[in-house]
Amino acid sequence: MGDEERVNVEEIEEQEKPEEAKAAGAFETSRIIKILLYIAGAILAIFIIIGISYLVAKYVQEQRYQREQDIVLAPPPPPLAHFDMPSFSITTNDPEPHFAKITISLGYEENVELNAELVQRTPQMQHVVNILLRDKSYEDLNSVEDTVNLAEEIKAHINVLLLKGKVKEVYFREFVVN
Repeated sequence: MGDEERVNVEEIEEQEKPEEAKAAGAFETSRIIKILLYIAGAILAIFIIIGISYLVAKYVQEQRYQREQDIVLAPPPPPLAHFDMPSFSITTNDPEPHFAKITISLGYEENVELNAELVQRTPQMQHVVNILLRDKSYEDLNSVEDTVNLAEEIKAHINVLLLKGKVKEVYFREFVVN
């Protein structure tokens, strides 16, 4: 009897081994399937991200194009009539004076009465501009910002003198500082 039990136990163990092998094989197969599913999911996610990025980029580009199409360029304003003043030659208000030669044109909207007034008041306007320029140092005339400020200052002082209209712009036809 003891021998029969050993044989039965051995047979049972041999029968369990293929079942364990089958279970281990099934476990390995399911693990490979999981890895393949993860890889497929990652690839799908990458394609979705690329697709969404493409759609967003296309939408942004269309919006930018529409904004550019919506911009309407305004035509430039018509040129102003101008009154040329004589040249101004001055020395700067510095310890070491510099020479400056400035030629000015006054821009205004076409107006016959204002043109006549500008001709009549030329000596007064020259006086005002000379006073303004004599107070300037080399540093006050050296940069673009200072030149624009000088033009605005001249325009404001000349407009105080005028009754028939106003000067819109002051143009420097010549602006030399040595």
